[in-house]
Amino acid sequence: MTPSKLRSYLQSKVNSALRQFPQFTVFLNLTIAINGVDYIPAVCVYPKLAINFFEPDEIRMTQLPLMAVEIVSPTQTIQEVLDTFPIYFQAGIRSCWLVVPQTKTVAVYTAPTDAQVVSMTGDVVDSVLDIRVPLDQIFA
Repeated sequence: MTPSKLRSYLQSKVNSALRQFPQFTVFLNLTIAINGVDYIPAVCVYPKLAINFFEPDEIRMTQLPLMAVEIVSPTQTIQEVLDTFPIYFQAGIRSCWLVVPQTKTVAVYTAPTDAQVVSMTGDVVDSVLDIRVPLDQIFA
């Protein structure tokens, strides 16, 4: 996947929207290791973590996030992105968001085949993390 201008912009917007929740720590392009394979979601949401700049840095996180956000890029299909969601859920990630720039859509998956889709207007509601984000905070 090659990041694009829209993907990068939306990654920044999702990051800003999710950072308003003090109970979480949000990371961008963080490598997570699942069964020996590296994945790099656009955004990862963890329970609040203490950040210590004096400890060695981590290249691959073995602690998995609560939520992974994937943003479709022009160099990939929606199906390619969706194919990672069962892997994420089986590993223990509790929620996955699929952001589709061209349709201004966010789909919140709470299981590989269970999604709530918000398009154009309304709130993105993640019942697993108990959060609500107005769609216009992402696509404004």
